[in-house]
Amino acid sequence: MSTFARRFSSSLVRVVAFLLTVATVLTAGQVPSTSGSATRDRMARAADTVLTAGLQAKIPPHVSDMLGISPDRNECPVSQRFERNGKVVRGFNVSLADKNNIVLFVTDEAANEQTYYLTSSRGELRKVVAVREGTGHELRVASKEKAAFHKELQYWLDRIVPRSKLK
Repeated sequence: MSTFARRFSSSLVRVVAFLLTVATVLTAGQVPSTSGSATRDRMARAADTVLTAGLQAKIPPHVSDMLGISPDRNECPVSQRFERNGKVVRGFNVSLADKNNIVLFVTDEAANEQTYYLTSSRGELRKVVAVREGTGHELRVASKEKAAFHKELQYWLDRIVPRSKLK
């Protein structure tokens, strides 16, 4: 092989390798996350399940107002699934007015504390409200609140739409 052919071949290999690297880097951010997509699918299925088979309930007016799901200071009618474990009550609520408003809550009756997580049907945390001894406060969504929300969301997804039923 001539010197020219070797240099040309070597240069061609470098150019192709460079282009493949650039293409990989550019498309990496465009590939949807399979775990995020799976969570969104499970969340939508959980919301539909609770809407059709849940109990009729209401989120109190002051909490609905703080969450921004009932700006007229009325109760927010929801379809609900809840579970009690001793003095702890947990719930998954889907607004009857807007199924994109989903409220997860945890109530610790012994401590007289409730935490409400407003999320969307895509599983995106939008707001957190804490009620302590009857007084509600909107919490800044920081890493602690996000971690608690994701734990609660996983708790409900595992009960309403178990992974074993997805296949």
